[in-house]
Amino acid sequence: MILIFAVDRNWSIGVDGDMLFKISSDLQRFKKITMGGILIMGRKTFESLPGSNPLPGRTNIVVTRNEDYKKDGIIVVNSIEEMDKKLEELNPENERKVFLIGGGDLVAQLIDRCSYANITKVDSSFEKWDTRIPNLDELGWKILSESEEKEESGLKYKYCEYER
Repeated sequence: MILIFAVDRNWSIGVDGDMLFKISSDLQRFKKITMGGILIMGRKTFESLPGSNPLPGRTNIVVTRNEDYKKDGIIVVNSIEEMDKKLEELNPENERKVFLIGGGDLVAQLIDRCSYANITKVDSSFEKWDTRIPNLDELGWKILSESEEKEESGLKYKYCEYER
């Protein structure tokens, strides 16, 4: 499983059910990297997507405890065990990449299953946030590559690839 997130200096990722910031080139990069893959996300992350609609060209799996939750174009599972069974069914040969895209609670539950990460690091700290993911640097993950610093919408950022 691959983590793919945009984080601030404190590894904060969201506030009030939305991302802390939007960088259009990063969103385009996210689409390119995840296209054809399987996206794992919690209900709040799904509902934060544009129009609360599945991301096209990818299999969208939503993990929620709400057994009545339904939405066209997504696969709903109610537990990690059910998610595992669905992944085995959809991807028995592991030929498709599986991306964990949010939220913070799901990352806390699944980070030990992740061995790779695409992280966009924004060189800012946001005072208002309510969701974070673990700091991969502090967890001893290895940086495989780091882009040159870029800037968009007044935000400086770089792309980092990690391996556990």
